[in-house]
Amino acid sequence: MCPALAKQLPAQDAKQAAGALVERARRLRASLETGPAAPLRGRHVAIAAERHDTPSARLFERAASSLGARVSHIGPDALSLTDQRQETAARILGSLYDAIDFIPLPPERAAPLQDAARVPIFADLGGERSPLRALLTTQEENAEREAELLALMQAVLVDAMR
Repeated sequence: MCPALAKQLPAQDAKQAAGALVERARRLRASLETGPAAPLRGRHVAIAAERHDTPSARLFERAASSLGARVSHIGPDALSLTDQRQETAARILGSLYDAIDFIPLPPERAAPLQDAARVPIFADLGGERSPLRALLTTQEENAEREAELLALMQAVLVDAMR
């Protein structure tokens, strides 16, 4: 699990934290439907991926931009360096962006990157292996399931970037 998401779902009471995240997502979704809300206005996030037209990348971009954040696309090679240079690169990226979603990134690599960058680092937040998918109540693939995932991603973004 990526560290930014782990903050949302602490191990000691994951079920209660997951329920609270789902509730925050519902409230955020309702507030966005009733009028313009931009809790991430002035924030700048990045998607680091080889292809930015994947469902996961498009969903992350929608989640962030609908909350008022600016979204940049960077290549996945931003961190394909030696370990020593990778930490330096993570610090530089952390100075440029308020959060970064790496697609794909093994969750175990996200924690050291987040420590170096000092901003939330997500490991494919909306991807097929994202722990957020376990919180979805709609089972069949449809627009409602995507809207539910989008709301969860938005709640995680807002919480992580406070």
